[in-house]
Amino acid sequence: MKTSRLNREIVIDCAMGLVCESGIDGLRLNKIADRLEVKSPSLYTHTGSVTELRQAVVERAMEDFRELLVDSLMGRSNLCAFVELGKTWACYAKDQNAFYTVFYEKGYIDSYKKSISAFLRAAFNRIFFECELSDQEVIQVERVMTNYFRGHAEGFADNSISEKDLVSDLEIIYNGVLKNFMKVSQ
Repeated sequence: MKTSRLNREIVIDCAMGLVCESGIDGLRLNKIADRLEVKSPSLYTHTGSVTELRQAVVERAMEDFRELLVDSLMGRSNLCAFVELGKTWACYAKDQNAFYTVFYEKGYIDSYKKSISAFLRAAFNRIFFECELSDQEVIQVERVMTNYFRGHAEGFADNSISEKDLVSDLEIIYNGVLKNFMKVSQ
């Protein structure tokens, strides 16, 4: 590729492919340069340091994940929305495990909070609108769901958790939220 046609998006796309193959720690500018058939120094113009590139790649992965979560909610509400959101979350944890496991690492957690966490809180507020959740209750639902998916990431990746089991777990969590947070009218 001619360096005149090189831009940040092309470099990030290439880097994302490399992360899928060798993980975030395997991402090196010389590997990207080889794949794009350019010299390594020309990449710095578009990416900065490898640390900055890793941050950009993880942020792009978070954007992609958030878009999948948004799409999963379209036209759905209540339990159906909760289950579809969960199934999408599990699929991402399985199919994009190299990215998913990095989201919670110290260097990326602030980006996660801004991108994914903020979206999840809004989604749970909408899904459980009849419960009129307080901010603290929404945070608690997000924490339960995040811990569930983080704890089962390996199970999703190796297919040891079936869709039937996933849906059953999600229904239990959903019903638990309704039971514990439904406001009783006076």
